[in-house]
Amino acid sequence: MEKHIHKIHILILLFVLTLSLICYKSDNCFTNKDMSISTIASVNSDKAEITKVLENIYEDRCSMFITRDITNLPNYYDTSQKLGKASLDHEVKRLTYFNDWSNQRGMNFIKVESTPKIKKITNTKKGLRLLVDEYYKFEYAYKNDITPTINVFGVGLSHSIELIITGYKWIIYSDSYLDCFEDALKSYSGEIKNFKLKADKDPIYKLENCPKIPSELKVVNNGGYDKINAVKYADKYCGVPWASGNSTKYNKRYTNYNGIGGNCTNYVSQSIGDKEGGGLPFDGIWYCTYKKNDGADESPAWINADAFKKYLIYSGKGKIVGKGSFKELISRIPGYPCGAVQKLDIGDLICYAKGNVIDHFAIVTGFDSHGYPLVNTHTIDRYRVPWDLGWGDKNINFYLIRVK
Repeated sequence: MEKHIHKIHILILLFVLTLSLICYKSDNCFTNKDMSISTIASVNSDKAEITKVLENIYEDRCSMFITRDITNLPNYYDTSQKLGKASLDHEVKRLTYFNDWSNQRGMNFIKVESTPKIKKITNTKKGLRLLVDEYYKFEYAYKNDITPTINVFGVGLSHSIELIITGYKWIIYSDSYLDCFEDALKSYSGEIKNFKLKADKDPIYKLENCPKIPSELKVVNNGGYDKINAVKYADKYCGVPWASGNSTKYNKRYTNYNGIGGNCTNYVSQSIGDKEGGGLPFDGIWYCTYKKNDGADESPAWINADAFKKYLIYSGKGKIVGKGSFKELISRIPGYPCGAVQKLDIGDLICYAKGNVIDHFAIVTGFDSHGYPLVNTHTIDRYRVPWDLGWGDKNINFYLIRVK
């Protein structure tokens, strides 16, 4: 009898060891939604394995824009230390802000995708350090439309991420990146008070369906400004590959000022001034001198937001058609039921100011199904993003500039 029991114990032990070995080699040991992070056995994992880890995290996180359920979000972060907690807090703020922003404008996100592209992997004492480009694709529609139209915009972000292994699964120890929605997040808390974000918040802004009103600007191809080519250029070099079809991202003829002051004004100047773009003539103040190899020497008015804004107005190449807060610019005025933003046309510009400081430039590249202006920018790459998304309501002013 004792020998028989002993044999049973041996068989049970062998079964457990076999099951452990299978689980050890598999990346699907955790199938519960609350533990859906891929598991990796070795810190020396290759790029394909780590890409899969990020894809799984990003896929679940993107679904939260739709479901408004953030229950699973904390499982992806090491909240036992401040960097992990700060990274989680930031994502909670983003999801909450996006939820509020879309509710206030009567929109619903239909589909959100995010694709990671790992540029570099290095080992750390704790795990792995990753340099990652992330490319978002957002689809939204207006809630009350009888036949909803799907609108699409894109965003490109650059991350520095540290992953560690806890319980045979990778989680985020820290995630650092420049976020294009940062200004709007200042008024939000990362504290999770409710795992289900509110979906029934009344819109603060009663936006009408505002079809585009044709502007005074006509297409010019003979030495003046070609707004259609300006938009084509802005799309080609927007920095979001799925939207541009351009794997090189930026035009190598120009200096890239990301990390050394920002590339937003440089990009807008290129869009309206490059021969491939709008072809707006250079002069002694606003110009770019091209080098034999890649890169260029640009004038201050070409690359500095404040200098560029002053140049456009004082040179007569630009005209301010609206100025003020978001609420002011969408308020009805004579001839424009949707406010001054309805004066904008493709190829026009929007200048963003924090208080009295000119901070950012964008080029209008289209309009959504309700006539909402969409913009492209650099520094943080945006493709046809709603013009105010990411900018808070406090202390922010917008200048709407028609390019002549």
